[in-house]
Amino acid sequence: MHCKSGADRAGLMSALYLILNEDKSVKEAKNQLSFKYLHLKYAKTGILDAFFESYLKDNKKPFLKWVKEDYSPEQVKASFKVKKISEIISSYILRRE
Repeated sequence: MHCKSGADRAGLMSALYLILNEDKSVKEAKNQLSFKYLHLKYAKTGILDAFFESYLKDNKKPFLKWVKEDYSPEQVKASFKVKKISEIISSYILRRE
């Protein structure tokens, strides 16, 4: 998987690796999506944070079971709002995808 800046797709895959292979909690693993790695939570890429937050909201199921049975991309998309300033920083200043 290619990640132009190493923050978003790489962060997502790092988090998934920790959850699925290292038995880390979603709460702990989602820290791979962090400003420390230049991930902007309130730009378009913040949909990745919304994905994990959707799981954490009220879920007691194992992660993969939740993905297969309950995860709704439409619901996550509908609940996520981009903040204009973050998108300007991401797209025009940092020139990220």
